Amino acid sequence: MSPATCRSSPNAGSCPTPLEIPDIGRCPTPANSRPQRPPKIPKIDWNSENTRVLCMLFVEQVGKGNRPNTHLNALGYTEVEKGFKERTGIVATKVQIKNKWDKLKEDFKAWKKLMLRQTGTGWDPIKKTIAMDDEWWKKARADIPGCGKFKKKGLENEDDLAKCFADITTIGIAHWSPHVVNVEATENVDETQDEATNFEPQDDDSIPGTQEEDIGICPPPASGKRLARPIERSGKKVKSENALLIQEAVTSMASLANEYVSKRHGKYSIDEVMEVVIACGAGYDSNEHYIASELFVKKEQREMFMTLPTNEIRFNWLRRKYNDKYEK
Repeated sequence: MSPATCRSSPNAGSCPTPLEIPDIGRCPTPANSRPQRPPKIPKIDWNSENTRVLCMLFVEQVGKGNRPNTHLNALGYTEVEKGFKERTGIVATKVQIKNKWDKLKEDFKAWKKLMLRQTGTGWDPIKKTIAMDDEWWKKARADIPGCGKFKKKGLENEDDLAKCFADITTIGIAHWSPHVVNVEATENVDETQDEATNFEPQDDDSIPGTQEEDIGICPPPASGKRLARPIERSGKKVKSENALLIQEAVTSMASLANEYVSKRHGKYSIDEVMEVVIACGAGYDSNEHYIASELFVKKEQREMFMTLPTNEIRFNWLRRKYNDKYEK
C-alpha cells in the first residue's frame, strides 16, 4: 500500500510505518587517520669530550669482563648508558652506544692500518698524524677506507681504544705480529661453546650400527624403556678450549711485547724527535741540532723535549742546553 493510498483510506491509522534501518558498521572518521610515527631519538653530538667520556666507560666495562666477544653484553651496555647520563647529562640508547662502538672500532682499525705505512714518512707532532703530500693521502684513502679523516688530525683516545679493540681486531697483514690477535677465534668461541653444550639425543636411525658397540650402549631392557645414551662432548668442546688457550697465550705475548717496546724506546722514537728538531728551525749544521743528537739518544730527554708546546720554545730550549754545556 502506497503512502497516498494510506492517507485516503478510512483506516489510515492502521497503515504500517516504514522501518528505519540504522546505519551500522560505519565508524566515525578521525580527524587524523594516519598512524602516528614513533618519536625520533635525538641525535648525540659526538664531540671530542663526549667521545672521550664514552671511551672511558667502554674501558671500564671491558676491564670488568663485560665484553665476552666482540661487543659488550647487556650488563655492559646498561652500565655505559647509566654512566654516560651521569657524566654528560645526555641520554644515549643501547642502539646509539652500539653504533658508536662499531664506528670507533672501524676508526681504530683504519688508524692501525695507516700506521703500517708510516715507515719513511714524515710526522706532524702537532696534529699527531702522518705528514705527507696529497698524492700519498689519495693512495692511502683508496687502500684503507675511512683513513682520510686522519690527514687533519690523528686518532683520539688511542690508548682507550686499544684496550677495547686491540685483541679483537685484525688489520690484514700477511705475517704474524705480536700486536695482532686473530679475531675469528674470539668471535667463534661463544658459538662453539653453545653448540658443544646443546647436543640432543638422536633417533636410532641416525646412529650407525657400529656406534653402539664403540661407546658401550647396552640393549634396551625387558621393560621396553631405552636407557639414557651418553653424549659425546669431546669434539667441538676441545676445539673451543684450545681456541681460548691460544687466545690467552697470544694476548699475553702481545702485552709483553708492548711493554718491552715501551720500556726500551719510550713514547717517542729518535727519528720522530729529530724530525721535530728540524721543524723547529734547528738545521743540520746548527749547534742546536748538534746538541739534540747528543741528548735524544736518551728517552727521558726525548719525552721532555716533546712536552714543550711550540717550535720557538723547543728551539730556545736546545740553545740553552748547548750553551750550558759548551759556552761556559
